[in-house]
Amino acid sequence: MAERATGGCSLRGPQILRLQRLLEWLRSGRPLTTTRAARHFEVSRRTIASDIEYLRRLGVPVAYDRRRQTYYLEEPFTENLPLIALDRAELAAFLVARLALEAFGDTPDAALLEAAVERLAAHLPEPIHVDPDTLTRTLRFEMGPRPRTPLRYLDELRRAAAEQRVVHLHYYANYADALTERDVEPYAIVAHQSRWYLVAYCRLRQAMRDFRIDRIQHLKLREETFARRPDFDLEAYLGPAFGMHRDERTYAVHLRFSPYQARWIREEQWHPSQVLVERPDGSLDVHLQVTGLADVARWVLSYGAECEVVGPPVLRHRIASEARRMAERYGVGVYDRPSALRDAKNH
Repeated sequence: MAERATGGCSLRGPQILRLQRLLEWLRSGRPLTTTRAARHFEVSRRTIASDIEYLRRLGVPVAYDRRRQTYYLEEPFTENLPLIALDRAELAAFLVARLALEAFGDTPDAALLEAAVERLAAHLPEPIHVDPDTLTRTLRFEMGPRPRTPLRYLDELRRAAAEQRVVHLHYYANYADALTERDVEPYAIVAHQSRWYLVAYCRLRQAMRDFRIDRIQHLKLREETFARRPDFDLEAYLGPAFGMHRDERTYAVHLRFSPYQARWIREEQWHPSQVLVERPDGSLDVHLQVTGLADVARWVLSYGAECEVVGPPVLRHRIASEARRMAERYGVGVYDRPSALRDAKNH
């Protein structure tokens, strides 16, 4: 049997259909010539010759009988045609997608893509063979901390959102340190910073809420269905928030980064609304329009004294209060004295 190879360009719909019918023609044993097939499929003889050559590359044992002047099968071919043809770059793109999903934690999709990549790699011709393990060693995604618990309910929640079915949740509310029960109407699944969230209408709170999927202790899909709210827009819902914590109010946030820290801040797109303003001393002002301040506050605190909150006052007060608490934790004014600072460095 001819050696199978499926590298090359991806096939288009008409060619896939034509290859299938040419194989059926060959299996029937009826005489097949490029002239007859070209007339039947309303294409050129060159196109038919190219199709036959492609069948050979796919492992179909096509031969030509000069005496009878017809193509035929040298031996029975009962397999299905592997009609998804990938080259090295396309397979590598599948691998990148798989590694990206793995970075988001233990998901069924990552396992499915891993199996798909291995199967597709086996069908590449030897000259452009791709070893998934080799590419894995040279490509890696690091998304920061991710949930320790497996995402057991990701598939069920996606199905519930697609079928618009009400879901009963046993959910651990971290802020209250309590296990709660509620019915929700699932709208979307969102991946954000290595964590997966369910965006749903919560019947308990009578409002849209975000639920971290790894905090769902148990769920049950109800037979009851719901109608999506026609005025809900996922992009509009997610867009103004700085992270996944939001409230009803929009804040105009004004931050000032030191000349040192500004080198890194100006390299990134932190939020769709951001406006960067360069200052004469090299510092950088960042203006944002966000719903909710919790994630902004955490972000600001991560830069310590390199970032100052100019406004709004509520955020400036929040950061100042946290800074005082930190100073108290480490000892108020202990590092104000040069001798104390030297002692700390030498500790």
